[in-house]
Amino acid sequence: MRQAALAQGLPARFAWLSNPTLFLCIAGLVLPNALSLGALIAGIGCPPRTGPILCYATVAMIARLAPAPAVIALYIAAAAYDAVSTIALLFGLSPSEIGLAIHLSGELKFFQSPLYMALIAGLTAVIAANLVVLIFKRDALKRGNPVVLFVLALALAAADLAANTSPHYQFGTLFGAGKPMDSAGEESGFRQAILAGKPKSVLLVVVEAMGEFHDPAKQDLLLQSFRNADLLKRYDVSIGDATYYGSTTAAEMRELCNTRKSYLEVAKDDSIVCLPKLMDERGYQTISLHNFTSAFFGRADWYPKLGFEKRIFGQDLVGVSQRKCGGPFRGPCDVDLVPMIGKQLREAKKPTFFYWMTLSTHVPIAPHEGTPRLGCEKNGGAIGHVEVCYMTEMWIDLLESLVKMTADIPPTEILIVGDHAPPLWSKAGRELFAPGKVTWVRLKPRAQDKKVSRVR
Repeated sequence: MRQAALAQGLPARFAWLSNPTLFLCIAGLVLPNALSLGALIAGIGCPPRTGPILCYATVAMIARLAPAPAVIALYIAAAAYDAVSTIALLFGLSPSEIGLAIHLSGELKFFQSPLYMALIAGLTAVIAANLVVLIFKRDALKRGNPVVLFVLALALAAADLAANTSPHYQFGTLFGAGKPMDSAGEESGFRQAILAGKPKSVLLVVVEAMGEFHDPAKQDLLLQSFRNADLLKRYDVSIGDATYYGSTTAAEMRELCNTRKSYLEVAKDDSIVCLPKLMDERGYQTISLHNFTSAFFGRADWYPKLGFEKRIFGQDLVGVSQRKCGGPFRGPCDVDLVPMIGKQLREAKKPTFFYWMTLSTHVPIAPHEGTPRLGCEKNGGAIGHVEVCYMTEMWIDLLESLVKMTADIPPTEILIVGDHAPPLWSKAGRELFAPGKVTWVRLKPRAQDKKVSRVR
């Protein structure tokens, strides 16, 4: 009788919703996983969500009997778990880093990213619709068959695991625990050289999201600036790759401190002596540059503990660059800061160690901010993916600017390395890069004949 009454209250085309088991499955499977299912259909990448899928189904079964406040609390807890676990795998963060990033989210310009705005709007709508169904349609949910829901939840979780498992999600912060240390500084010989020698100038540049292309032709396109004839007369160029785990701060620990420990641990551990401190002990002035706010991930607090005597952040660059680049992570454009770095190195009164963490290519990027050289508007041009193509144009601009700068500064030991591969939502975009690998380039001042080598 109740099923018939429910059917009578629905338009004819929606009469199928009167089936209580189907209604239960919609509430426990379809609605809470709508964004993930839509992303799968649209080709947008999302890490496996096995745990959240089963959690939502469990909440739907509990909602048949529990009071509304308990259902709301359980659903919000499941949604929070879903968000944290997904973001952690997608961006290579640990849960503690996600909490800090959310706390400082006021620094981000979310309105600069249509994708993020669409995701926020979609997530809000899904949560609201799901809670309305779970709370106000409990009579219908009670008559549904929980065994069918549980079996379908297991099937969906298995299908999601099969469809979304990818090696690209296996290089987050937590995956690096116990793994052998591997850094560009060590692999290239840069770290050993600057600690053992007496170069007047040292420059370490960590490039945001610069992974290593799977395709050698695309990798050669990225690194074309290092075939410059004038550069090769002055520098010995070595190119290679290193394994990364985690996000940007993990990369900073990798290259500055030669450790896989988090920046929070390193800041409290006096036994770890980082490169800036070691260079300071050798008589170098130590300078750091990051063109975003000093508050983000607390860099204003732990950069001094690493040994940086002078620290330059986005708020200190007013007047240096009139342009702003990037999406939500918006700050002075990378290429506009290269002349300032060159000036610092040219005019230094004492040996200088200069470190730069770039910003403009932070995902999601703003399109059309690089020199239009790859035909990105036409199906991704030479790269074959629009977003990655625009990123590559920006990387090439940056690398080209650094190469040009070398002609105007004293001979300088230089290491350029990516922090991690770009954490793209697009499956096709992620698959353009080698899982767990970042590109590095070392420029060693030389007087011999030009040479380019590939180090593995």
